[in-house]
Amino acid sequence: MTPWVALGVAAGLLAATPVLYVLHRVARGDKPSMAAGLGSILSSFFGIQLLTLAVHLARPAATLPFGGAAALSFLVFVTVAGLLAWRKAPHK
Repeated sequence: MTPWVALGVAAGLLAATPVLYVLHRVARGDKPSMAAGLGSILSSFFGIQLLTLAVHLARPAATLPFGGAAALSFLVFVTVAGLLAWRKAPHK
């Protein structure tokens, strides 16, 4: 089960890429639209779902550990990146 959890963590980090791009733009001082922010979150969510489905098709018993690891690593990574982006962004 450990390789599936490690794969889930890696997938969660990879799925965070769209959200991290929007956070990077915020930290640079850009003002991405609300649609860009919501779109990045939705694409990340669907990325995790597709990867979880692929693993389920390969090995049905690995669905929960893989999906849980992917979701948790995604949430932790995006939360930390969001806090750093907020700190670097200009405040008024």
